[in-house]
Amino acid sequence: MDVSFLLKQYFKGIDDVTIDVFDAHTLNDVYQHVFTALTSHFEIEVSVLQALSYCFYEILDNVHIHSGKPLGTAITYFDAGKETLRLLVADDGMGIRQSLAENEQYKDVGEADALKMCLQDSVTDGKGMGFGLYATSRLMKNIGLNFILHSGNHKLVSKDNDTSVVEDDYWQGTIIYMELSTSKDIDPNDVVNHRTDAEEQYNEAFIDTDGLESLWFDGKETDTFRFEDYGKDFGTRDMGKKLREKIRPMLHGEARIVLDFTNVNVVSNSFADECLAKLLLEMPLDELKRYTVFRGLSPMAERSILVALQRRYNVTPAT
Repeated sequence: MDVSFLLKQYFKGIDDVTIDVFDAHTLNDVYQHVFTALTSHFEIEVSVLQALSYCFYEILDNVHIHSGKPLGTAITYFDAGKETLRLLVADDGMGIRQSLAENEQYKDVGEADALKMCLQDSVTDGKGMGFGLYATSRLMKNIGLNFILHSGNHKLVSKDNDTSVVEDDYWQGTIIYMELSTSKDIDPNDVVNHRTDAEEQYNEAFIDTDGLESLWFDGKETDTFRFEDYGKDFGTRDMGKKLREKIRPMLHGEARIVLDFTNVNVVSNSFADECLAKLLLEMPLDELKRYTVFRGLSPMAERSILVALQRRYNVTPAT
């Protein structure tokens, strides 16, 4: 495979990309490696990672199932300053048109039409469900900046809500390239059309919340911070920062502060990270636990806070 071409075409001028070559035996290792690294970047909203992790695994698996070749290449690059992520998966196999033609229903479909059809729901060569690229297309509609699907002599390009298929230089196999925004909070289960729990799958694989439940044990408290005084739904980082700046001065001495979420409907991952998990940048977890008690949390809000705290806890050195 011409990796130098891929780098020049899609990552021109970028030196610190991550390149992984995988086969059927190492596919899961590459998936774990890529998303363990991405999870450490707090600039990437966790809901983006939850949706993308499902789509990325499906794309890797497509190489194994549909390409007819043993090896694929994955290239990733995260730009924290621009809050964008680029991912590319390529193979030098049979290509999309030939793969679809293995299904009698699509045997006469031309190459340009094959690129458009493979993004539709349940379009498959018969070896899979025809859902991975469909879910990916839904993800790109949410946060996509640039999406390219190149196979054979044709390239599908989707940018600024405009999609077209053009003739291009020949590529033996398939290239899938995504550039997406990482700062927008999305619904990962809507991306997968609620056919699976992408949120929970990602959390189980990359966010181990064991050991944080003691934050909910009652103890001696002398003051209460009532979130309902500021609203019922908390979804933005701006609000998270505002409330963190109110909470932080309360955490001192021997007092334990009740963080009371009674009557609060929504606590997003991004709010939880900005309001509470970022406190771990200033104090170790044991100190945060000593100062705080949580009360009145719904199960969904509790999960959002646990996930946010665990992400920070895993990579933030104690001080």
